[in-house]
Amino acid sequence: MLKNYSLTKDTLLVSSESNIKNSSVVYVYGDEREYIESFDHKYDLKIGNILTFDDQVAYDTMIDRNDEKSLLVSFLFSKIHEGGLLDNLTTSVVFLVFKNKLIIFTNHKLNSISELLSNMVLRDVNNFTEEVLLKIMQKDFHVMLNNLRGVKEKIDDLDSEISTPGPLRPTFGDLLTLRKYIIALSATYGANHKALDFIKKNFTTNNDIDFTTKKIIDEIYDTSDTMDKIILGYSQYLDALGNMINNMISYQLNMIMKTLTEISIVLTIPAIIFGFWGINVHVPFEKSSYGVFAVLIISVILSLICWFWMRRKKY
Repeated sequence: MLKNYSLTKDTLLVSSESNIKNSSVVYVYGDEREYIESFDHKYDLKIGNILTFDDQVAYDTMIDRNDEKSLLVSFLFSKIHEGGLLDNLTTSVVFLVFKNKLIIFTNHKLNSISELLSNMVLRDVNNFTEEVLLKIMQKDFHVMLNNLRGVKEKIDDLDSEISTPGPLRPTFGDLLTLRKYIIALSATYGANHKALDFIKKNFTTNNDIDFTTKKIIDEIYDTSDTMDKIILGYSQYLDALGNMINNMISYQLNMIMKTLTEISIVLTIPAIIFGFWGINVHVPFEKSSYGVFAVLIISVILSLICWFWMRRKKY
């Protein structure tokens, strides 16, 4: 679908879908192959491929016949999905930045973009394309940061399962899912850094750069750095958590083997005693009518002594 926004004074307003040529900002999402292919053919681009491969960013400078400079830049918008599924974890957001027009492409509609564009008040109408792009990135990076902080709840749930007394329940599936999240998000943020560097290079080339523009770029960098630090902290914690789970499982296995070994030793004692009284020589209680009970009592007493001694011994 296409959503058009026209610049009226200093505000972006939703305009008619048929008013594409006169629109200041066009948001394209869903299956709009003809519209996308028209730009691919005109500027020798591959926007469809960029939208399909959601594990990398794209950035380039384009010069038209009138020596007008325009930019192609994309970044990856990531969102944590419920249910532990990693499909469609990231979505490519592609921008075509012209002098008086901004075109945005996504495979699926992002509410954060459409909500932000509606009635957006601009401070610098002469460079509104740069301002709109930066505000979209600023908003989406804040959304990604909030989603990333939601991973902490999943880690806390995993931590609670491990800390609950009793036998250790299988947690490898949850731990593996979280590690996949971290790896995917870490790669996503690393790719976005490249797009940020490209935007900063092209938007801050002039010495008289607008202070607000520079402030927004710096804030986006700060948000990106914060996400990198959170990802690093989560990754280190999950690594430590994985080691702790392995140690706990090894400890429980050792305790089981220790108990089985103690039982084997205790059962060996009556086996030895019964074997001794079963040999074909004269033995104590041989002619006594209570000999069987005496041997059983001796076996039980020696077995209990051995059992309590091993349970009290620390090793």
